[in-house]
Amino acid sequence: MFIIDIIVFFLILGIVVLVHEFGHFIAAKKSGVIVHEFGIGFPPKIWKKKKGETEYFIGAIPFGGMCAIDGETNENVTSTYDKANFLQKLWICGGGILMNILFASFLFYFLIGFSGFNFQQGMMFNDYEFPFGSQTDYPSIIYIEEESPLQGLDFEYGDYIVSINGNNIDGVDEFISVVDENKGKEIVLTTGEGKDFVVTPRVEHSEKEGPLGVGLRELTTVKYNSLIEKLFLGFIHSYNIIDYSFSTLGNIFIYSFENNSPEFIGKSLAGPVGIYAITKITLTQGLYELINLIAVLSIAVGITNLLPIPAMDGAKIIFTFLEKINNKIFSKKLQVRIESIGFIFLMLLAVALIFKDFFQFKDIIFK
Repeated sequence: MFIIDIIVFFLILGIVVLVHEFGHFIAAKKSGVIVHEFGIGFPPKIWKKKKGETEYFIGAIPFGGMCAIDGETNENVTSTYDKANFLQKLWICGGGILMNILFASFLFYFLIGFSGFNFQQGMMFNDYEFPFGSQTDYPSIIYIEEESPLQGLDFEYGDYIVSINGNNIDGVDEFISVVDENKGKEIVLTTGEGKDFVVTPRVEHSEKEGPLGVGLRELTTVKYNSLIEKLFLGFIHSYNIIDYSFSTLGNIFIYSFENNSPEFIGKSLAGPVGIYAITKITLTQGLYELINLIAVLSIAVGITNLLPIPAMDGAKIIFTFLEKINNKIFSKKLQVRIESIGFIFLMLLAVALIFKDFFQFKDIIFK
C-alpha cells in the first residue's frame, strides 16, 4: 500500500505542477519567446529529444515539471523574453496560474455536474458565505469523547446533523445553543444520512467537553441552481474555492495574531509531506475525492504562485508593472538578484515545511 500511496502522490503532484509549467510554456511559445527546456520531472534526464529550439525531456526526479524560458536567469544577455511587449510578459508570468485555474475548472465542471450540481466543504472558520450558489450550514461531528452520551451509538466520523427534534439546524452555533437549552432532556438528532438518534445532553460536564462531549466542525453544502451557474459551473466553482481559500488564509493570520499563536500558521500550511498525508487519506475515499484533490491542489498551486514572494509568479507580475513604469530602476539585473534571494527563501521554507509536516502527520504517514 505504501508503494501505491507514493506513486499516486507523485502522479498527482506531477500533474498539477506540469499543468502550471505548461501554462508558461504555451504563453511563451505564442509570444515568440524561446523555451530552451520543457519537461516532466527534474534532471537527471532519463529521456530527451530536441525539437526546434526546445529540448523536451523526462526527469528522474518526479516532482512536477520544468519550463526554462529564454532570459529568465541571465541578467547580462538580451533575450527574446526581453523583446516581448508588456502584455506578452504578463501572459508569460501569469500563464501558469491561468492554466491551473482552467484545469481545475474543467475537472470541477464534471465532478460537480455529476454530483447533482452541489458540493460539501468542511469549514475551518464559521460565518463564511460562498459568493455563488445556495448555501446551507450544518454541524459535523469530528470526534466523540469517551464519556459522551453519543458513545456506543452508530455515529461515524463526519456525520452531520440536519435537525434536532425535527427542527432544522443552521450551523454549529445554533446546534450548541439548542443543545444547551435541552440539558437533561431527551432530544432526537437527525443526520444527513437520515438516521435518528435519541440522546440526553448532560447537565454536569467539564467546560472543555460540553453537554454532548463531541468535537464539532461546520459543514457547508452549496447547491448551484440557476442556469447561469450550471452553464459556467467549473469557473463559478473555481471562483468559490479561490474566494474561500483567500478568506481562510486571511483568517488564519488574524487568528494567529489575535491569540499570539504563530504556531497555528505553521500547522495550517502544508508542504510535500503534508500533501502526501492528505493524498493517503483521500485514496481511501474513492475516485471522486481523488479527482477533487487534484483540482483543489491545482487551485492551491495557482494561488500560491500569485503571492508577491520573490521568485514566485506574483512577484514577477508586479515587477513587470514596475519595469513598465521605470525600466532603469527596475531593471532585469535587479529582478534576477531579487529572485535569487527569493529562491533561497523558498528552499529554506520548503525544508522547514518538510520537517514540520513529518512530525505533524507522522501518525498518518506510518499508519
